[in-house]
Amino acid sequence: MGGGTGGAGAGTGGRVVGTGGTGGTAGIRGSGGAPGPGGNGGRGNGGSGGSSGSGGNGGSGGSGGMTGCLQDIACKLAAPPSTGDIYQDCVNRINQFLTQCACLPALTRATDGEACANQMAAYDAGKNSAHAGAIDKICTPSGSQNECPGYASNTQVISLCMQQMWDEGPPPTSSCTGTCYEQHGHYINMTDPSVHRVACGFFTTSSGDVWAAQNFLR
Repeated sequence: MGGGTGGAGAGTGGRVVGTGGTGGTAGIRGSGGAPGPGGNGGRGNGGSGGSSGSGGNGGSGGSGGMTGCLQDIACKLAAPPSTGDIYQDCVNRINQFLTQCACLPALTRATDGEACANQMAAYDAGKNSAHAGAIDKICTPSGSQNECPGYASNTQVISLCMQQMWDEGPPPTSSCTGTCYEQHGHYINMTDPSVHRVACGFFTTSSGDVWAAQNFLR
């Protein structure tokens, strides 16, 4: 379950879980620095479809800011200053890439999905298998999922892991499955136009490893 060994700066990692049963890729765990040229392993199991959200979601991760935006998909951005709330920091980081790099609207923070995302991060850490909770459908809402498995800290999840996910970039064709999805799946989930909300979840193991799930919800 999950993947091969990558090049410098990348290690064994988890997979992307796609919407509607799309297969995933080995993930992008890193101990620091830029991701290596490798790091993709075998295809993962299909993910669960995105769940429709209910009302009453708190907070948003930033403004859309489309006016005057110059698209730069290959952007490298320092993480925004921490708000002191790691869940909001997670949403803000995703929205930083969406609004500043892709000129896309910001996602809303799905506070109603954070308990499930936390549960999935803890479950996956216990299984030592990224996306195990999504595959086993342990809670809802789940949606498509990206995950940072076994990072050194919450700060590294926000600064490094999410940049690595964004760096996968858009696929070369509109139809992206198999090897294509292995290479671009995290980016695809982050920029899915049917997604409007995101719920982040975090779990720290007794040894200090951080598992962080991002569930993208319609």
